[in-house]
Amino acid sequence: MPIKLGIFLEKNQCRVISAPLVAIKVSFLRVRCPFFFSFELSPYTIIKETILSQFSVIPLMRTQFNFINFSFSMYTCSVMTMTLVVFFQISVCDLWADEKSGAIPSLDATIELASKINSQGKSSGRILSPEEVIFKVKKYYYQIQIQSEQLETAEEVKGYFQKAVDKADETLDEGEGGVSQSDVTKMKLGLSDTLNNIISLKHDMQVARLHLGQLIGRELGPDIDMTEADVMPVTFSYNSFDDYVKAQSPSPSTDSSVGKVRVASSKNPTRVPVKLSEENRLILHEKFIKVKEAQAKVSLGKNNRKITRALLVSEVANYDFGIGDSQDLFEALIIYARVLSGYLDSIYTLNVTAAELEKLTTVIFK
Repeated sequence: MPIKLGIFLEKNQCRVISAPLVAIKVSFLRVRCPFFFSFELSPYTIIKETILSQFSVIPLMRTQFNFINFSFSMYTCSVMTMTLVVFFQISVCDLWADEKSGAIPSLDATIELASKINSQGKSSGRILSPEEVIFKVKKYYYQIQIQSEQLETAEEVKGYFQKAVDKADETLDEGEGGVSQSDVTKMKLGLSDTLNNIISLKHDMQVARLHLGQLIGRELGPDIDMTEADVMPVTFSYNSFDDYVKAQSPSPSTDSSVGKVRVASSKNPTRVPVKLSEENRLILHEKFIKVKEAQAKVSLGKNNRKITRALLVSEVANYDFGIGDSQDLFEALIIYARVLSGYLDSIYTLNVTAAELEKLTTVIFK
């Protein structure tokens, strides 16, 4: 809505244009002249010529009025600009908050929500055990995290393959040499294999989202982001199975931590040893070994990932500059995709195996 201001001077040269809204007293030529400005404010323009044409003043007064009017206009424009910026930021933040509110919550929050839904019998029509709910949530949560990262890697490799295929086709058509039809075919087959992996990953993620959504009573479409999207291997610092078993034993003083599985750290207070049956001990020990195996593979895969990444960057740069061989680029892309996917698979194996150990331990130590 426009803001209207009127002009009034005590001298007879000026007259009132419209209803005054704001009075400003200034000293002009040692004569106190209360006056009002009158103009309309729009988001981008300030009409002042209409104001000046409504009354006749001496040139000096007109010059002073122009200066005052210009200063006031600049101030008004600044205020309006800041208001629009603040309004825009608030609107964007509100929109961002609305979008984030629909994201898949953190793992702990998802487990809490699934446990609540399960206790009400709304997830699958039957009530699962608490440890089963926790394991299922972790399994599908980790799967979505891992496959999302694998999908990004596959998309990256697809881009490299597509670029290499286009360049190889162009080189072959121009007959410049250095590229054979066999090289082009290999690149196209590598691109086709990558596209096949992308299709599989997308559909596997849909299945995982379907199961996780059932556990938390929500429909998780492919466009819904995760609050915790970073892929991280779980911490498992037990060096021996005996240390792990001791950590699960109840402490002498009963507190809120009794009964909870401790798979993260071996630094726990002295606890009362629990006698395990041979069968239960064998089950736990076997799963413990699986966790340590997965942990070792994660450590190895982490180092290999750095090496293959450096190799890929080098081969891509050489090929772009025309000094690299298409066969070397093809092999670097295949190795990079395989090693990185394997590294992510090892993290998934570690996280799920640790969750299985936690589930078994909870059942046995009940």
